[in-house]
Amino acid sequence: MNRWSIALFRLFGIRLEMHATFVLLLAAAGYDGWRAGGPSGAAWEVAFVGLMFTCVVLHELGHALAARHFGIRASRILLLPIGGMAQFDSLPRQPGRELVIALAGPAVNYVLIGVLGLGFGWPTAWAEFVVPPTQLSEVPHALLLINLAMGLFNLLPAFPMDGGRVLRALLAIRLSYPQATRWAARSGQAIALLCAAAAVYHGIWMLAALFAFILYGAEMEYRLVRTEDFYSGLSIGDVTRRDFLGFSPETTVEAALEALRRTVPQDLLLIAASGPVGIVPRASIAAAIRAGREQDPLAQHAELDFLVLQAEWPLGSAVGDLRRRSQQLFPVYSFGRLVGVCDARHLEETVRLLRLPSGHR
Repeated sequence: MNRWSIALFRLFGIRLEMHATFVLLLAAAGYDGWRAGGPSGAAWEVAFVGLMFTCVVLHELGHALAARHFGIRASRILLLPIGGMAQFDSLPRQPGRELVIALAGPAVNYVLIGVLGLGFGWPTAWAEFVVPPTQLSEVPHALLLINLAMGLFNLLPAFPMDGGRVLRALLAIRLSYPQATRWAARSGQAIALLCAAAAVYHGIWMLAALFAFILYGAEMEYRLVRTEDFYSGLSIGDVTRRDFLGFSPETTVEAALEALRRTVPQDLLLIAASGPVGIVPRASIAAAIRAGREQDPLAQHAELDFLVLQAEWPLGSAVGDLRRRSQQLFPVYSFGRLVGVCDARHLEETVRLLRLPSGHR
């Protein structure tokens, strides 16, 4: 998803990004406005979408700033055609903290409702709600209705929406965190499936897409929690290999291949006097051999942009990032000294071996 996002600006140190598909929503709004009122109608519709998503950003900021209160950093807020998503470095496993963070978003919507009602007057009839508005005087009440709908919708107990996170926090008072996540995810998926079917039946395709996204998000978050639980209690240092192959950048492909033939298949680490300077995937070695470039220095086939890990980092919180990267071999440092490598290809197998009782290894 990172590849399809467009950076906008920062709010409270949090990156605000727009997914590329969001442009389609703006284009659709502009087209509808153009058909109704020409260029001015198009500008009006796009501006109103901007106002709606300003409320979405404020909702996500509520989550992010509540999380910051507990020492949890939000790296970005991503705008999608179906809403917004705050991405956190981690989430608390304390039910009370998760409740506060989950409820902070809808709380912002209800604060905005109060501000709009007190500032522009409370509506006295449903006829005063015009969405999308056709004139400036209708905008405050339209935004009031949108915030009311946003606040109520997000409180549906459909994980991973805010209401689903509230449900998980309440379940986690009595159940383990993975169990609470599983029950919240499954109940949320049942609700999302029913709502998606209803939306399809009534031809509301955007709403159906939103509930399909909720179905997918619930499953992904449950898998993430289950993965973190599998890797919990271990550090990067626990899965670090010391028997890695390191070469100088000038080493030829042919010489590296000879070394590889005498050991297990693995990517190669290029090491200069200053430390690691590149990673050479074994697939690149094979490609160089097929192309008849055995005498090339390894530096010509190296990936120079790579992530370095610290042995002291918790494995559970790092494994998600490792899996999202194409890089498979990670240099591992401890207090400024290279101590080995972490091979993402064999991570799960290594942890399973570590989990075995000592007599079964």
